Amino acid sequence: MKRSFIVIGMLLGALVAAGCGDRERVWSDDPQIAAAQQLCARLLPRQSRNIDFVLEEGDADAYSLQTTDGRLVIGGTGVNAMARGLGDYLRNYCQIGLTWYERDKVREPKALPVVEGRVERKALVGKRFFLNYCTYGYSLPWWQWKDWERLIDWMALHGVTLSLANTGQESVWMETWQEFGLTPEQIRAYFTGPAYLPWHRMTNIDGWHGPLPQSWLDGQCELQKKIIARETSLGISPILTSFTGHVPAALKEVYPNAQISKLNRWGQFDEAFNAWYLNPTDTLFRAIQKTFLRKQKEIYGDDCHIYSVDLFNEVNPPSWEPAYLADAARLTYEAISENDPDAVWLQMSWLFWHKQKMWTPERIKAYITPVPKGRLIMLDYYCDQIEVYRHTEQFYGQDFIWSYLGNFGGETMMAGDFADISGKLDRVYAEASGGCVGLGCTLEGLDVNPFMYEYVLDRAWERKLDDKGWVEALADVRSGNGDPQVRAAWQLLCEKVQKQKANYAVSQIPARPRLDGKSTWSQATKAFDNKDLLAAWGELLKAGRCDTPEFRFDCVNWARQCLDIYFTQLYAQLRAKYKDGDAVAVAALGQRMLEILDDVDALVASDAYFLTGKWIADARAWGTTPEEKDYYETDARLLLTCWGQKGRSLTDYANRDWNGLIATYYKPRWEKFIHGLEASLVSGEPFDEQAYLAWSNDFEWDWAHSYGKMREKPSGNPRRLSQALYDKYKKEIAEN
Repeated sequence: MKRSFIVIGMLLGALVAAGCGDRERVWSDDPQIAAAQQLCARLLPRQSRNIDFVLEEGDADAYSLQTTDGRLVIGGTGVNAMARGLGDYLRNYCQIGLTWYERDKVREPKALPVVEGRVERKALVGKRFFLNYCTYGYSLPWWQWKDWERLIDWMALHGVTLSLANTGQESVWMETWQEFGLTPEQIRAYFTGPAYLPWHRMTNIDGWHGPLPQSWLDGQCELQKKIIARETSLGISPILTSFTGHVPAALKEVYPNAQISKLNRWGQFDEAFNAWYLNPTDTLFRAIQKTFLRKQKEIYGDDCHIYSVDLFNEVNPPSWEPAYLADAARLTYEAISENDPDAVWLQMSWLFWHKQKMWTPERIKAYITPVPKGRLIMLDYYCDQIEVYRHTEQFYGQDFIWSYLGNFGGETMMAGDFADISGKLDRVYAEASGGCVGLGCTLEGLDVNPFMYEYVLDRAWERKLDDKGWVEALADVRSGNGDPQVRAAWQLLCEKVQKQKANYAVSQIPARPRLDGKSTWSQATKAFDNKDLLAAWGELLKAGRCDTPEFRFDCVNWARQCLDIYFTQLYAQLRAKYKDGDAVAVAALGQRMLEILDDVDALVASDAYFLTGKWIADARAWGTTPEEKDYYETDARLLLTCWGQKGRSLTDYANRDWNGLIATYYKPRWEKFIHGLEASLVSGEPFDEQAYLAWSNDFEWDWAHSYGKMREKPSGNPRRLSQALYDKYKKEIAEN
């Protein structure tokens, strides 16, 4: 049934259309309709003049689509629902996708496909969450406004209503800590380097690769203002932070009697980088909370009322007594709500998984139940591995968001058990319809499996397609033309290959070589047969003329993963032949492995996603002086390689099959290892693995602190390169 607003909306649409040509566009006086119009105009500068947006009545989020008098009419109960309606129209009627990267241009249709009748869709849950603290380190640290503008549009088109908004909070802390007697120099030294700020914000480390330049604080502050304004306009609630007890060590000098204590070491960092914690029972706690929230409102406005508050993430609380945990949570919430009566606490459940032996049911219940119901949202953070709601009586009555993590460290691993996630989403709707208030995506990095996040967000709405139909529609978007070969390739991929739960990479190209084949962050196990991925890759390359950004990416990504797994298989053979003393086989296998490294490096150079040079250039762009540019480059290089201090446990955690990183970082390690094995067999002396490890530590540290230009823009035709490598290796992979 048409709503009463439709006539008004169409009149406003006509007013907008009257502003076409070279004259300035005219936007609706209604801010929600205007925001939807502007979103549409950013994506479809020509066809947006033929689209009307109308507000409709309804308690739950819902949208409608219909073609009336040759114009597309998108109705919605709010701007976010209208944006989701626009996104579904583009995907399902126009076969047009939108990546979350600004560099991928939108393919605007020459004409708008007709919607037969009136199509309606309703949201099943009101909260749709996106992002993760870690995404701000592994993917977003160097982004400018143009990058954020695209990502926010992507979130709106997928109906996201909650987004972690961590950018620029250090400016608030700068002003806050100065009011408590610290100098700007002390405060900037308390912060970590830019790419490491997520772990500073989560109370894991202080001061690592600092001090943070003031120019960074200023630039991020201005960026955050734009992010908050745009997200709010599109019905996305930015989730800000609050004081959680994390304080600079220098505060102890100003307040020697305060209950400030050092937390345990994290990630094998030296004790000098330990975080410090102020007990919430101390009167200073509420004073800091009040000042911080006041400063945050002054800088970023007072429209945000959901706060990410994560106490004791991957660190031990001062006491494990349930009574202490209950007091810590209660006092923290009270300190927030005193300053914002509308405050809602968003708490991730990751800490319960990470230290599951310590977080017993009694302690979890003590920690989360003191907050009044409706004022706490538990983010069930890693449901692809463990659904904490099922082990805690649905979080003991607190509301929760079922979330898919899907990626660690921004690693380039094809992962995501499609069937498993589908079944778990069916189950959460059946089991927890009362307590589950939303679905979310908590990816650590914007990775190589974006469709998994699109699928989870789509399941927050009434189903229009079963899984097979959904994958078919996805393939049509990625080909841009409904190519049957692309459909076949994607069906094969989702049925046979997408069975790997996100854990740590199955890739071995980025692994530090070892005689036993074990690598902390690059595990060789996989849940699928590489021959199935080879078959899907082959089907993809049979497609007709496809030239979308998504298709080009798939040509690179599927080939890269298939070759990486083949490389892993050769690596196992290399170790076995070395053990057998077969020098000829070791030399031949080693040569082929190094050839694969060169081929993969050239392949991934053809897509901007896989360019180390772009990552570094984006980092350097934030510098205002040559010294700052070098500082940001080192920060960017460190995160991808050593991660922290030289030779520590987190080395290679953020490993990636990226152009430049393969050629200048991973390949030299493999060359040294392979040539060492060859020399060992010639000399009869055992391979000195400890010497190799010491060399690796030095090499990695030196690489992270070096400077040098790498490719910043793509080079080569992705499809042709992919085809050439398929033809070169298909027989070997099929027979291996």
